[in-house]
Amino acid sequence: VCVILACSLLTLVSCGKSLSGTYESDTPLGDVTYEFALGGKVTKSTDPLIGKSETVEGEYKFNDEGTKITLTFNDESETYEFVEGEENGVKYIKLDGWKYTKAE
Repeated sequence: VCVILACSLLTLVSCGKSLSGTYESDTPLGDVTYEFALGGKVTKSTDPLIGKSETVEGEYKFNDEGTKITLTFNDESETYEFVEGEENGVKYIKLDGWKYTKAE
């Protein structure tokens, strides 16, 4: 019974949308990289044109439709419109229209 219950819970957890991989973008203020891992973990690295580089770990979660993603870092959450696609063989995501391409 315990094995069946454990398998059922894993099946329910795996039903939600997930994202994995490293996505990067050159913004007008510097480079931004998101590294998404299974289980809702995300690491954000920023390398600004002026100032120190910073890396922070957090969590991500999709809405039920998979059209919005909420990123939480240091107990502060921000929700973005989410789009995922591929162009010329390169995968990308868009957060509120800003494009991040998948790193190899």
